Amino acid sequence: MYNVLIVGTGGIGRRHIRGFTETGRALLSYVEPDPARRAEAERQHAPTASHESLEQANLAAHDLAVICAPANQHTQIMLTCARAGLPFLVEKPLAVSLDGVEEVIAHVDQAGLVARVGYTRRNAPELKALRAQVLDGKIGAVKLAYINASQDFARYRPDYRETYYSSPEMGGGAILDAASHSFDALIWILGRPVTVGAMHDRMALEGSRTEDTCLVNIRFAGGAMANLTINQFQKRFASTFEVMGTRGNLMLEHSTLKFTDNDSGAWVEQRDFMDGLAPMDAHQARFAMQANAMLDALEGKPDELATLEEARLNLALALSAKRSWHERRFISLDGGES
Repeated sequence: MYNVLIVGTGGIGRRHIRGFTETGRALLSYVEPDPARRAEAERQHAPTASHESLEQANLAAHDLAVICAPANQHTQIMLTCARAGLPFLVEKPLAVSLDGVEEVIAHVDQAGLVARVGYTRRNAPELKALRAQVLDGKIGAVKLAYINASQDFARYRPDYRETYYSSPEMGGGAILDAASHSFDALIWILGRPVTVGAMHDRMALEGSRTEDTCLVNIRFAGGAMANLTINQFQKRFASTFEVMGTRGNLMLEHSTLKFTDNDSGAWVEQRDFMDGLAPMDAHQARFAMQANAMLDALEGKPDELATLEEARLNLALALSAKRSWHERRFISLDGGES
């Protein structure tokens, strides 16, 4: 059994608690400064120990930390874990700025630690299948990708005004928070982003200090381009990811993967990877899959979880997208002018 320290027991922390519990491979301890949240987590699953602060926890007694605190606290917690020689899984986004991130990566590399970032969609079989078919060359050379990931966010989180989402300092908003998963999918499939241009604004969500809408255009080192559209107010839930190549198209619409290699308007192949499953059950299952993958990584087994370097690219892309609109120009992620 692995001794796992859950740092932060808010909504996402409780999903990790359930995920690691479902592996049957972990004994859990908690760090949570808020007494009510700590008590709620303890009711959900009794821990071996529970602490008000990270300083109270004996890091040397643990095999893994799962960092679920607000994103503006990630860098310092990662540094604390790395200096203590403790492997960690950190929630997305990696941080809210690049300050200190290279120091974290250097400590992790020097110590040879296992450190990953919680982009749970990498565990989704439909996204894995899309990536595998793209990399296998099913649609030829990839040239373009379109993503629309939009929803009526206030319906799902009516308390959004009181959460991190409304705070740019805590990593909220359409770009740092909502777009982060889409950026990861693009990086995982298309590789390193090199140029970005974006527009963003708060169009509808009253009481938030962050943008709820973004239009982002990205160029990748391999030559492909991508367009990402997100709004967090529309009534129809949209989740489409289409990849266009020289020999065909692949589209992931929610959990259904489709393929065509002609212009008939009909899909030649399609498969719903969530057929018969409740969406929220499938979503929670990804956390258990991720937990097992992280524990496997501790054992030296191969994994496909996001690395710190991939998450650093993701964060640089997000911050550059924000900067692009403020400066009204495209931004080069290689440091040059565009």
